[in-house]
Amino acid sequence: MSPEAAAAQARSWGSRHFAVPRRSGVALAQAFLVSAVATVLIIRFYLWATGYPQVGGDGLHVAHVLWGGLLMMVGALVMFLRLGLPAMRLGAVLVGVGFGFFVDEIGKFVTTDVNYFFQPAIAMIYVIFVVVAMVLAVVRKRMRLDPRTALANALSLADVAMNDPAAVDQRREVLLLLEHADQDDPLVPVLRERVQAAEDADDRTANRWQQWRMAAEDRYCDISRRPWFTRVLVAAFAFIAVVTLAAAMVFAANADQLGVAQWLQVGGSVVAAVLIIIGFTQYRASRVHAFQWFERALLVNLLITAVFSFYNAPGYAVIGVFVDIILLVWVRFAAAREANMAYMGMA
Repeated sequence: MSPEAAAAQARSWGSRHFAVPRRSGVALAQAFLVSAVATVLIIRFYLWATGYPQVGGDGLHVAHVLWGGLLMMVGALVMFLRLGLPAMRLGAVLVGVGFGFFVDEIGKFVTTDVNYFFQPAIAMIYVIFVVVAMVLAVVRKRMRLDPRTALANALSLADVAMNDPAAVDQRREVLLLLEHADQDDPLVPVLRERVQAAEDADDRTANRWQQWRMAAEDRYCDISRRPWFTRVLVAAFAFIAVVTLAAAMVFAANADQLGVAQWLQVGGSVVAAVLIIIGFTQYRASRVHAFQWFERALLVNLLITAVFSFYNAPGYAVIGVFVDIILLVWVRFAAAREANMAYMGMA
């Protein structure tokens, strides 16, 4: 092959293989976004509650943007130095927290007098978060699983799938991805055999974190079959829907006194409640689909409602953020467990 032909082939390969979409990429980016939003709200609440203290003295001020840069560096190093999806998740959260520290001080960077309290700053922060959320929605909608993308993603998950005894969801994901890959590719049967062997192995040793995850999954599978599980779950999200709608009605009753922020808070509350109701309609047919709708409702609460409710009641807003994050983690865990149970014929 001539040098020109080799260069052309390399360019063609790069254009086809450089930007292979990561199947878990949107979920990782959402973890980054939720961490950033929560960090901004927590920082603003802490500063408001403590009278805006400053770290430093004698002419020095250690701005929290510096801690943001440090956390983003640590998160990037975690993703650079460790293989597997758990490292990516941890790195995404750390980068998100660091970005929250950074973007919270945007008012200082766009004003000549370095004004942290610049009023349009929160709107600028919100626009950044909304743009990221919209980009993620577009990416999720346009993602296509062709054979090359399926195999590349299966390979990216193979390390955890084969070496983590608790990675049931990763093994399920790899096997499903391999179904969409080119069956004539020699890697496909080899990878499938290795992952299935890891699933069937009885002599795998698990570290403490993996043992905890396996125990949590077994516990969830046991609890989810109890008669009271459905009643408690429905009651919890029904309570959230009622509270959000009640808050929206209280605001709407004083419509003549509402500003833009309050109306956006009302809109976010209504959308979250509607998403929860849609989840209820899906629950009997598929718990996985129901949990996905509940997750969307929680994301709306975190990315829209909580941001604007902070300016009306900072304390309640921060408490709501913590509750929503705990529920979001639980819903995602439960959705993965339900998918695993359905895949293994246990549901």
